[in-house]
Amino acid sequence: MEKKVSVNNTGIDSAGLTADYMQAIAEFIWNGFDAGATSIHIDFESNELDYISSLSVTDNGEGINRATIDESFGSFMDSMKRAGFQKTSSRLKGNKGKGRFSFAAFSGRTSWETRYRDPQSGHILQYTITVKSSSKDRFEFGEPVISGASATGTRVSFHDLFDVTAYSFSSPAFINFLGQEFGWFLFLNKDKGVTIYINGQPVSYDHLMAQQEVFLVPIVEDDTETIFKATFIRWVQKIGDKFYFYFLDSRQREVVKELTSFNNNAIGFYHSVYVESAFFDSFNGNDKEQSLNLFDIHSRHSPVFKMLQHRLHDLVGGKQKDFVKLQAADGLIAGFEKTGLLPTFTEEEQEAKADLINVLKAIYTIEPRLFMALGREQQKMSIGFIHLLLKSNKRQQIAHLLAQTIKLSVEEQHALRMVLKKPAVAM
Repeated sequence: MEKKVSVNNTGIDSAGLTADYMQAIAEFIWNGFDAGATSIHIDFESNELDYISSLSVTDNGEGINRATIDESFGSFMDSMKRAGFQKTSSRLKGNKGKGRFSFAAFSGRTSWETRYRDPQSGHILQYTITVKSSSKDRFEFGEPVISGASATGTRVSFHDLFDVTAYSFSSPAFINFLGQEFGWFLFLNKDKGVTIYINGQPVSYDHLMAQQEVFLVPIVEDDTETIFKATFIRWVQKIGDKFYFYFLDSRQREVVKELTSFNNNAIGFYHSVYVESAFFDSFNGNDKEQSLNLFDIHSRHSPVFKMLQHRLHDLVGGKQKDFVKLQAADGLIAGFEKTGLLPTFTEEEQEAKADLINVLKAIYTIEPRLFMALGREQQKMSIGFIHLLLKSNKRQQIAHLLAQTIKLSVEEQHALRMVLKKPAVAM
């Protein structure tokens, strides 16, 4: 049987389909996760010339119910998957039904062999859907028959391939792309065994994560406690231009995202925070008007959400300070020495050098932008000025001047006073 999509082929082509085969494959993987899959297999066969003879993406999700095929395939700009999982880039999975047509980036024809459980009979039924890139506005499908398989799932097979080889799906670039795209999701669901495989080998993402930590954040309001699960991830490399808190509902669907405010790429603190809770199941993430829904407990303006934001800000702030103190500060000093920004010290002045370095690290830990926002000459002048104050009996003036520049917490004031109390005795 053949049916027509709600828009013609030209309209589909002009709707912004991806031309990147990596992103196209990602769309099909997300579709599998949308369908409740825990296992996604990318399988291909090739010869010694790197030519691909077969390529497929298989999931163990719930399949595509024949009764809903008009909604899932026939309605191009109103896909059932509008409420699907979100990427780190916060783009909607299966966005308005376009995701399934992304195969056109590298394939002339695609077929979906899908198995689903019939809600009436309880039998697992199977059938096949086929779409050609030359006529994406039409799809063919057979009538469901009882399957001999014991589980549901969908296998998407790609035919008439072009512009891809076996290396396209085995290269470090492709594997790193999958790690960046899905690493956070795989990490959040590792206890459920959620995995992506390429020819039977699990896709690795651990090498992209420098640090992972899970926190339970309890918020109490009007004698009611709400527990939020916050997963902090520090990435080895930049995964986006900005860094966000991603707020997810109980099905791990992104409801809203907000900048963490720690978006200083210069120090290499690449991070994301994923916050999960049933609190977001009915959350109004689009309400940005201060005058609206002020008493809605599930909006941006609710006391619970505002307290959560404050706690998360403190959490990430602490992680940044730890990162700067333990790693980035050493890099800063090494850069200062390499570029000649530190004063020259004799062998007898090594204690004074250690003192200066100790104070510079302490200031950098409190507010990295105090150095990173300055030009080279300004940095040299600031370092020289701090060195002069340290040599004089006006060491505490540094704390006073710093307090005039930025707002210091009680803990930061105490830490700075301890550093300035007396010179360091060793490097």
